[in-house]
Amino acid sequence: MSTHDLALLLVAVAALATVSGPLGVAGYGLARRVGSPVTVPITWGGVVFVSAMTLFIALLAVIVSTVT
Repeated sequence: MSTHDLALLLVAVAALATVSGPLGVAGYGLARRVGSPVTVPITWGGVVFVSAMTLFIALLAVIVSTVT
């Protein structure tokens, strides 16, 4: 794998993190809307962020493996 390919993958992961961030904030907002204390929404937001990143990285791995 060339340096160009690695740089492109890094840019793709950074772009996916910018999508996962608002999803995490939405999870936090949803938990606060239900009336949970502050610690629970922080956990919900973190779980949503990590879950979205895991899904996106798995999809990225499938795409990269089919292209190469």
